[in-house]
Amino acid sequence: MEQKVSPISGKDRLETIDMLRGFALLGIIIANIVWYLYPAYLQQEPSFKNEWTSFWNQSDFAAQSALDMFVIGKFVLLFSMLFGFGMVIMQERIAIKQLNFWGIYSRRLIALFIFGSIHAYFIWFGDILTDYAILGFVLLLMHKLKPKILLIISITLYSLLIILITLGSLSGDSAAMLARISEEDQKLIQTTIEVHQSGNMEQLIEANIAERTYYTMRNGLYALYSGMPLAYLISNLPFLLIFMFGAAIAKKKWVHYFQQYRKGFFITWLFTLLTGGTLNWILPFIVEDQYAVQTIQYISSPLITIFYAISLLFIYHTIKGKKVLQWFTFPGRMAFTNYISQSIICTFLFGPFAFGVYGKLSLTTAILIAITIYIVQMFFSKWWLAKFRFGPLEYIWRTITYWGIRS
Repeated sequence: MEQKVSPISGKDRLETIDMLRGFALLGIIIANIVWYLYPAYLQQEPSFKNEWTSFWNQSDFAAQSALDMFVIGKFVLLFSMLFGFGMVIMQERIAIKQLNFWGIYSRRLIALFIFGSIHAYFIWFGDILTDYAILGFVLLLMHKLKPKILLIISITLYSLLIILITLGSLSGDSAAMLARISEEDQKLIQTTIEVHQSGNMEQLIEANIAERTYYTMRNGLYALYSGMPLAYLISNLPFLLIFMFGAAIAKKKWVHYFQQYRKGFFITWLFTLLTGGTLNWILPFIVEDQYAVQTIQYISSPLITIFYAISLLFIYHTIKGKKVLQWFTFPGRMAFTNYISQSIICTFLFGPFAFGVYGKLSLTTAILIAITIYIVQMFFSKWWLAKFRFGPLEYIWRTITYWGIRS
């Protein structure tokens, strides 16, 4: 008789993974908050020193620099690493039931792509779920690989990424890459801001679709739509390599048996602190070229991500640390719902139907709002999970994945 596979229960769930995922969500909303307040087109000028931020004070620009060093690119990679980890956990459970992993996981990725597309085009342009779904199929092709092979491939890809970016930065013109925004784009930015401050729903959707189109041209997704999959994969190497790294860790059972591998974790922690910390936190103060600084911070992000993850694991495996970090397991168990709801809440709050403060808030104020939203999500998630097994979007996603969930 054919067995039905059901989603992982609370008892089987690794609390440490939920904790890491919940912590990643905090970093993600802090990193994204500026893009809930400003159009995608301002990504052309990452210094943020322009007419639209003329009201920012010194503390705001200091906060932006701190975000570049400690937050941006780091927590989304932690979220991504756990995506790869989760695939292996799901694979192992389905293997026990002797069911078709390809079919089940493919449905999961297709559903994720649909959710991501709705999120990207109708809520917020900066969606990452569509990329997760597409790259998830690449990861699916590798799901039978041994963990050692996955580690070798991920490290090799990281080395390739460093080489490609270094060569690109050496051959490129830094001044041209950081050129001022064109007059045409300045008008587009101003129009987009005005729509978000006082526009109607139709105008908001049109503006978001335009921003999403621009965003896909920057993150490589447009290349995939244009029939250039290799260009897309190269553009998204950081996500792909961290997917594989997370999958390898899950296959190795290192997190499952943290105390047994404590020494190895410490050596890795020290290595990533020294290398990633030097590249991301020290060199930017020495190097004057702004484009070079951005390049350094970009290529060192995976190292900082691993450093953060191991640091949290060490803290979690202490009595006092576990009491504090356990709070992050609640939003972590509802990560899908919380990620989407962050976009919905911020789009509504900053838009014309609430406060209409899009483009008007200082960065420090916005960061405080982001932290407040996350704290609310933390308490809401705890309340919800006391009554239900899964978050609302998780339930829908899992129902599609498993074609029905047995209680």
